[in-house]
Amino acid sequence: MASPSHSGAEQWAVLRQVIDRITAAGDRDDVVDDVLDALVAAVPADRAVVFLSDDSGAAVAIHARGRGGALAADEREELSRTIVRQVQSEARTVRWERTVRGAPASMMELGICGAVAVPLRPIALTAGARGDLGVLYLDVRDPGRRLDEAVVELCEAVAALLAVVLDRATRLDRARDSLRQTLVAAAGPPVPTLAALLAPPSMAAIRAELELTAASELPILLLGETGTGKTMLARAIAVASGRTPVVRATLGNADDLNTITSELFGHERGSYSGALGRRAGLVELADGGALILDEILNLPPHAQQLLLDFAQFGSYRPLGWAQAEPRHARVRLIGATNGDLPAAMASGRFRADLYHRLAGVVVTVPPLRARAAEVPALAESTLRRIDPARPWALTLAARRLVSGPWPWPGNLRQLDAVIQRARLRALVEDPDAVTVDAAHLDRRELDPAEPAPAAPETGADLGATYAAITGARAGLDARERAVIEQALAAHDGVVARAAQALGMARTSLLSRIQTLRIKA
Repeated sequence: MASPSHSGAEQWAVLRQVIDRITAAGDRDDVVDDVLDALVAAVPADRAVVFLSDDSGAAVAIHARGRGGALAADEREELSRTIVRQVQSEARTVRWERTVRGAPASMMELGICGAVAVPLRPIALTAGARGDLGVLYLDVRDPGRRLDEAVVELCEAVAALLAVVLDRATRLDRARDSLRQTLVAAAGPPVPTLAALLAPPSMAAIRAELELTAASELPILLLGETGTGKTMLARAIAVASGRTPVVRATLGNADDLNTITSELFGHERGSYSGALGRRAGLVELADGGALILDEILNLPPHAQQLLLDFAQFGSYRPLGWAQAEPRHARVRLIGATNGDLPAAMASGRFRADLYHRLAGVVVTVPPLRARAAEVPALAESTLRRIDPARPWALTLAARRLVSGPWPWPGNLRQLDAVIQRARLRALVEDPDAVTVDAAHLDRRELDPAEPAPAAPETGADLGATYAAITGARAGLDARERAVIEQALAAHDGVVARAAQALGMARTSLLSRIQTLRIKA
């Protein structure tokens, strides 16, 4: 649209285009950029910028677009901020042209021929002072184009629509941040105490080390295979040392330096396109407590320097931090990884200086296959943790089964899954169950390499195969009946005692007595 003036029909066409873009965008973060692009193309203009106020009241360019798309950092400075400040202070639309007496000197220096600045009044900001007003700014640098009253009216209409979009985004951002802080404060489900985790004999060496250092300022580095309970142990250490809050950072979800900086150290308003407000990072949320750095080996090399500086000095700079002095936080760092750190340092994938900063105390958590004798107790602990309302226990047969020489590639995480499924099978069989029997455990869950049951045969031999299975079952039933009758006789017919002797649940024994038609 090359005409220097806009008719009513043209204005309506532009507004229709803006509304269509807002509707199509939904919750996309770049909806404001789409609207500004449409405005730049329709006027046509050279710059279209949305300003919001930071904590000090200064105008920060949140979205900045030109004819070629996003404006570079230096182009964002080539604007008439005098006009923006005037709109903030007077809360009214301002239009300037180079030919008007008293035009800002910056317009002459930057080659700006005309500029319009319109107040943005997002509902979420109206409770504050006038300095909290946002501003929609537009300028042209071609002497042949003028920003007339029709353009001003168009900008005011677009500003009204943008105010609704920004208000929705601001409220959503605040809700997300509030939820994030609530989740951090909750710090996940309750975990066993440090004393309980370190009580088993296999943890004796770790117990001796941590008893000396749990309450100190030393950072701790937990090593071990996946699923060995490093995160649970880290939380228990933090709680035992009186550190609150306990915040967990899962590293490696992104390799972009700005994303990592924002997650760990937060960001300031306007630090990037769409940063409508300040966001506290995990380090700030953990101030005074403990920060668990989960899977530190996944932290990209270009972000390891940031963590090294914080580990060394306790200082950090949020994304977009413009002050000379950095922020500070007092946080105990507890790192964890299942990777090979020595190999990573040898290959240059992990900084040796960062390792030495984090390795104040190094603890290697043993795998579950090295703790076979403790598996039954760990399984019962899992049952009591997931269902504390019942006095869950494993039968003798179940205890013998889980303490076998299984590989446990998933360690405690695998054990938890196996026991939870066994509990569900027990409850399906008996809604009042309080014991898990060997029959409730699947050997294929204990060892993924365990062969699956043979597939049924097909063809002409099906009849013979079924007859053989029936005969074998009859023989097994007869043997089982004899053993159960013997156990009942030995315990004067008391089912509970007979079940204990057989290593099975009382409800399971009752079920077999009924199935085999045994006279109890």
